[in-house]
Amino acid sequence: MKRQISLGAVLAGFILVTACASAPDYREASSQRSAGYSESIIETNRYAVSYRLNNDDYGRARELAMRRVAELTLESGFDTFELVTESSGQQTERDRYARTAGPDRVIERDCGLLGCATTVRNAPGDPFGDGFETERSSVTATLEIMMSNKDANVSPSLYDASEVFANLSD
Repeated sequence: MKRQISLGAVLAGFILVTACASAPDYREASSQRSAGYSESIIETNRYAVSYRLNNDDYGRARELAMRRVAELTLESGFDTFELVTESSGQQTERDRYARTAGPDRVIERDCGLLGCATTVRNAPGDPFGDGFETERSSVTATLEIMMSNKDANVSPSLYDASEVFANLSD
């Protein structure tokens, strides 16, 4: 009985950890530097939709942008959309963190039979300082679209929004 409970607890913990570790890709961007979708209206029924991912997977960014385009088209009361232009961008950001060079404080403790003695002294530090650098890559897919209620079978450049949304939704 105890083995079943502990196995169940381990399994539940594993499921919880994996669920928290895999954050969903599809979401609205909270800022210009965060992952997610954003859109801007160009003119009536014409939008630019961008999707930014914090990696270099352009195919996935384009897929998520297409999902948002289909969703936006349906929310706006249209059935189809036409892809007018498509562009991509890749960006690498580097952050450098450095600690200034200087003496390090060393504390030594010497213990014997009659007690301990503590000594504090300054030791020469690294003359060049130490630091580290982080690097983040991001890719953005931008799709400019025109929404309409035309029949998607009329032209190969027209997409059925409900079909696209159904195929790209999780």
